[in-house]
Amino acid sequence: MNKKLLSKPEALARWNGSLRNEHLRLSNPEVYLQVMRMATADLQDLELFDPLEVHDLFEQAQAAYSAALEEQFAHELYCRASSYNVVPVGGYRRIGSIRQGNYYEENRTEAFSCDGMVIQEPDRLRVVLRTSGELGVILGLQLIGTDGRVYHLVETARMVEGRMLQGVDDPEAYRVLIDLAQEAFEEKKWARYRLLRDRVRYSPFKCCPACCDSFAQREDCEKCLGQGFVTKNLGNARPANDGHLCG
Repeated sequence: MNKKLLSKPEALARWNGSLRNEHLRLSNPEVYLQVMRMATADLQDLELFDPLEVHDLFEQAQAAYSAALEEQFAHELYCRASSYNVVPVGGYRRIGSIRQGNYYEENRTEAFSCDGMVIQEPDRLRVVLRTSGELGVILGLQLIGTDGRVYHLVETARMVEGRMLQGVDDPEAYRVLIDLAQEAFEEKKWARYRLLRDRVRYSPFKCCPACCDSFAQREDCEKCLGQGFVTKNLGNARPANDGHLCG
């Protein structure tokens, strides 16, 4: 593409197309912000926009990014950089895992090759197996199988800047992470918030569905016993009689 051939309306339309990439904004806000910074720098290089216009565009991108940090837990989406356990809804044994876009069956025999891939199309994400065709379609953080069965995609880690980031499995440390992340968000310390938020997400716990981690309600909550969170069902094994596990 020859940038010099773009008119100002055409360049702005292209920039707005990147701004409206909701899947990227909500699934990976950090990459979204990097994309928008590059798109804004490209506009600046065209010399079609004055400095105030460029500044306003960057502020729009920053606002969209900041909103994504707040919205992300309510609109969680599949992210290619992440690893997931594929766990049946209402079940405990995972059927496989997805790692950076590659699908691996749980009881696989091949040591090196993956068993399938996540294929991104304009209007959907499909998991296609190498030998038997489509396994299902990903909607949010669920896999809807071609046979109608539904599976949770439980995030366990994410590749960030070449490092595989994971959470913590100690309940007390997890409680501290939640509180520190909330404090960083309220103070708009985004770099610190991102670091803490990521470790919260990859940890094997989730917000208690009964008390919603409400300070006023969690003390008497029988489901989480005052912790504000319950254990995620990672599909590793059928659990013992443990009232804290929530699928």
